[in-house]
Amino acid sequence: MELGNLIRARFVQRLNRFVCKVDVNGSVDEVLIRNTGRLEELLVEGREVYLRRKDKGKYRYEMVLVRAERSLVCVDSHMAPYLLLDHMRAENYPWPLKSVRLEPKVGRSRFDILVNDNILVETKSVNLVKGSKALFPDAPTERGRRHIRDLIGLSGRYTPAVVFVIQREDAEVFSPNYDTDPEFGRALEEFHRMGFTVKAFLCKVSLYEVRIWKEVPVVLNMS
Repeated sequence: MELGNLIRARFVQRLNRFVCKVDVNGSVDEVLIRNTGRLEELLVEGREVYLRRKDKGKYRYEMVLVRAERSLVCVDSHMAPYLLLDHMRAENYPWPLKSVRLEPKVGRSRFDILVNDNILVETKSVNLVKGSKALFPDAPTERGRRHIRDLIGLSGRYTPAVVFVIQREDAEVFSPNYDTDPEFGRALEEFHRMGFTVKAFLCKVSLYEVRIWKEVPVVLNMS
């Protein structure tokens, strides 16, 4: 996925889940961030970030990338399903793509993608890496737990799947973040035990594009 022309800035402060202050060429501005995770290890004062100009709305810019120690990190969590779709179109994997419906509402939840009218996919944007392990979530997520429970409940009508899109380059494996949200980890383990698809993909991230690069192993405690 191409990113367009990005503007370099320096991170100043996070005001709330959706708004940050940044320094753009000596002028402090408020910008949108499309990510409700904590991102505490990324959003550090003085860190280099990259913005995309917005055409409308209250804020002139939205934050797209953060430069971490070992990788650029895409912090736009809304990109995850589109990155997976681009990958399926290019590689016919993990499913050959015949038809797609975005954000289908099924039961009480809205999911990310309905593939070929029968594969119900929830994607999760992953930004946190410790050592060589990508982790999700970086904050407790009732919504994430609910999505897994609802996918299990819908398994008689659809083939459910959860796909973690690691929007950075510096991880070798993926694992649920048991320390932060053990209930999410246990829910994912149950989902996996039932034979449903759990996959994780690493992205290549540059100042010009983000794209899925390769699949990485999913490591579960299976306690």
